[in-house]
Amino acid sequence: MSIYEDYEFNEKIHAILINPYLSKKDFDENIISIKKYNIKNISTSLNYLSYLKDAFSNTTIKINTLISYPLGDLPINFVKEFILLSKDAGTDKVEYIPKFFLLENNQEEKFANDIEILSKLDIPITLIFNKKKLNKELFIRAIKISLEIGVESFQIGDGFGQPLEVDEIKDIIKLLSNNSTIKIVGGINRIRDVKDILDSGADFIGTSSFVDIFQDLKNS
Repeated sequence: MSIYEDYEFNEKIHAILINPYLSKKDFDENIISIKKYNIKNISTSLNYLSYLKDAFSNTTIKINTLISYPLGDLPINFVKEFILLSKDAGTDKVEYIPKFFLLENNQEEKFANDIEILSKLDIPITLIFNKKKLNKELFIRAIKISLEIGVESFQIGDGFGQPLEVDEIKDIIKLLSNNSTIKIVGGINRIRDVKDILDSGADFIGTSSFVDIFQDLKNS
């Protein structure tokens, strides 16, 4: 019997499927594993969105699309068009990296306006922040501005760099509102990691190593 029975991990773990070099065989194997473990959420790119919608057409699985990832370098008009395109293709939510350089240049209003434009597109949005790559003051400013606009869903970590410590996650949760949801991404490949992150107060984790994690869970 597993020692980790206090979470529905298939609901808490979001499968990340964005590798642009996947073979058809690898892609199909990922689909099989997602179905096998009854995973409820997938984060993917526009490249794979239509294929995943076809593969899960008769299910309740949620498919989220990453926009302007990982560089956050698209002009806001392009971002808007890509979001509308993903919406037409059936995405359930978009995940977006804001332009933090605007804050570095004291352009708080433009930073906020960009996010506000996207939040009015009638599709749920998750903002992606990599705390490890932002100085503390800028990170806090970005969180506060986002909350003032009404953003409720945050992803901390973009899959690059060192994973967050439990104490860091707890500090971030203190910055957020009671209505906020938080997903942690980056360096998560064991069931113990998942449990520790969820115990710290996070709502979800995102990982491309979901197969390894569920195998680890089975053996625990």
